[in-house]
Amino acid sequence: MARRLLGGDPLAAVELFPLSHPWAYAHVQQAKHNTWFPEEVPLHDDVRDWHERLSDEERRAVEMFLGFFNPMESLVTTNLLLSLYRAVTAPEARLYLARQAWEEANHVMAFEYVIKTLPLDRERVFGLHVEHPAVAAKELFQRQLAEQWLVTPDVESVEGLQRLVRNLVGYFVILEGIFFYSGFALALAFRQRNLLRGLCTIVDWVLKDESLHLSFGIHLITTILEEHPEIMSAAFGRQLRELILRAVELEEAYNRAVLPEPLIGLDADVLNRYVRYIADRRLEELGLPIAFGEPNPLRWMVAQVDMPEIVNFFEARNIHYEVGRARW
Repeated sequence: MARRLLGGDPLAAVELFPLSHPWAYAHVQQAKHNTWFPEEVPLHDDVRDWHERLSDEERRAVEMFLGFFNPMESLVTTNLLLSLYRAVTAPEARLYLARQAWEEANHVMAFEYVIKTLPLDRERVFGLHVEHPAVAAKELFQRQLAEQWLVTPDVESVEGLQRLVRNLVGYFVILEGIFFYSGFALALAFRQRNLLRGLCTIVDWVLKDESLHLSFGIHLITTILEEHPEIMSAAFGRQLRELILRAVELEEAYNRAVLPEPLIGLDADVLNRYVRYIADRRLEELGLPIAFGEPNPLRWMVAQVDMPEIVNFFEARNIHYEVGRARW
């Protein structure tokens, strides 16, 4: 009998085969090839850029980028270990969650490596997620989704399963698939001007991890909805869509704070059009109606996020949750 993702013995020994969820094991196998360590990247040229080539406004934008990413990577790790590992019991999925938790911890160390190497104001960077309204608003949005599940973890009732799915959408789809992608575009715009190439190499590697996290999260969400079709009503589909649209508002406000004036060939309007473009892609991946119809204004990002090695890598099935689409 095939095992479900949720509701098994949380203390059971790992017994993988026969696999019930081959897509989860495929993600584990792919993740092994993504292993990297921050100190492999030299940052001496970035230090020179910081002193000699960046403007005060550009340095502030880098501090905002780091001030959001470092605490959010920590929060993702906490959510994986405290919220998801206790609920997801299929062994191949748990293996990937454990691997992802290591990767998120590695991302924390990577951004810490950058923060301690660049001559920036460390105290200000670490205080941004508390003190800056646009950063604090995004963190509060994520914390509330984790807290709602942690207060009453429940995989038996419709309400409990819906809280879990909102958590998954909030972390895999919104935080890792929208907030982070927007931040990656900001960071990689520096490389378009031949600046901060060391930091951008680290961002490349983080992005490769996060793209796999996003893929795993979409599979995880759609499989839960397939195994528990009773939770996916038209009203719940609208709730998930509204959650994503609220996140877009938060990200647009954050980008306006980061880019009050154009920098490095990028302005808040263009970056926010990119946010709306990727939000539509996430809605499509969940089988929900798109909201913006925005074309991609950052065509150069296509090459940055393209991962040909995982195209058609997972089991050949449509991962979009068509039931949500059919009920609109």
